[in-house]
Amino acid sequence: MTGRRPIQAYRRAAGAAQALLFLGLPFLRAGGESALRFDVPTLTLHVMGASLAMSELFVLLPATFLAAAALALVTVAFGRVWCGWSCPQTVLGDLTRLVQPLPGRRRRPWRRAAGVALAAAVAALFSAATLWYFVTPADFAGRLAAGELGPVLSGAWAALGATLFLDLTLVRGRFCATTCPYARLQGVLYDRHTLAVAYDERRDADCVDCGACVRVCPTGIDIRDGLQMACIACAECADACDPIMLKLRRAPKLIGYFYGPPGTPRRLRRPAVAALAAATLAALVATVAAGVSAAEATLDLTVVPDAGFAPRRAADGRALNAYQLSLENRARAAVTVRLAASAPGLEAEVRPGEVALGPGEHRRLRLVIEARGPAGSATGTLTAGAAGEGARPATRSSPIRVVVPEVR
Repeated sequence: MTGRRPIQAYRRAAGAAQALLFLGLPFLRAGGESALRFDVPTLTLHVMGASLAMSELFVLLPATFLAAAALALVTVAFGRVWCGWSCPQTVLGDLTRLVQPLPGRRRRPWRRAAGVALAAAVAALFSAATLWYFVTPADFAGRLAAGELGPVLSGAWAALGATLFLDLTLVRGRFCATTCPYARLQGVLYDRHTLAVAYDERRDADCVDCGACVRVCPTGIDIRDGLQMACIACAECADACDPIMLKLRRAPKLIGYFYGPPGTPRRLRRPAVAALAAATLAALVATVAAGVSAAEATLDLTVVPDAGFAPRRAADGRALNAYQLSLENRARAAVTVRLAASAPGLEAEVRPGEVALGPGEHRRLRLVIEARGPAGSATGTLTAGAAGEGARPATRSSPIRVVVPEVR
């Protein structure tokens, strides 16, 4: 009889990979910018080479629906796998296990001291890494080395670090058992075939009541009491039970992952799973479509009538209309914007006809449209086309009202 490879070995590997991803992502660059960062001064979100201005963050709405639908789908099918394998509370708790005394062993003062020091280092590093998603790591390090971190960054770092340190040293698994809102959802989303860590009551006679499963549980529950809200599906109890079963020459997996009560056939194809999978797919399509639309919006155009310039006629009979024009180049390369106007029954000419914009430049200027035609007003269109070396061509248009005054 041989034992299983401990589940915790896979959990630790998955946690380490996710921690490295969180720490390393701010250092990655795509399209000359951070792979993922929200730039506060310009209110721009950089995502894998795309830059989204504040007005384009509508993409976050379908993305939020996608995250909610995906989380519900995973919960119905695989239970609290997020809690036990991916939640930052769990991953960082695993990284600072020295804070907790070893179950069933004599207390060692050095272990607690080392655990507190490790928790302080983890809190400082990961709180700084959180800020790297708003300020580049190089900028953060440069300011820190020069002693010019500033009150906002230093205050945010201190607040995040202190909160995380207190969580890792004092709260830990109690948060999952008492406060986490996701835990409350499990009672609504679980069904009879959801994957969960469970005690096989069919083999109740094999249990020797050693208490190992209770001592290692990070939330302090007894898995033998059945499915509980505080269980985060980490399977620490399963890994604690298996060696004891093997020593007693009994089959392992008295505690383990089961799709519903032990002995229940696995059924992944269920109405709830199908419905949530469809909702997740629809949200994914909407998110991709919104992201593509936002990524293509490299030029922003706003035009309103100039309140200080009433429509008038020039000496040669041309009608002059003035507007306040706002142009923003959201590309990372310089562009030339060519302006043109059209209105039914009128010949229209735009001054200026071209505007040069540098990377990320936002400019406001007065636009004059010279029109020839019969007296009256017409609703037309102002079109702006941007092109430049290294920049994606973009076209924007806006409705305008062109007035041709009566001849006096």
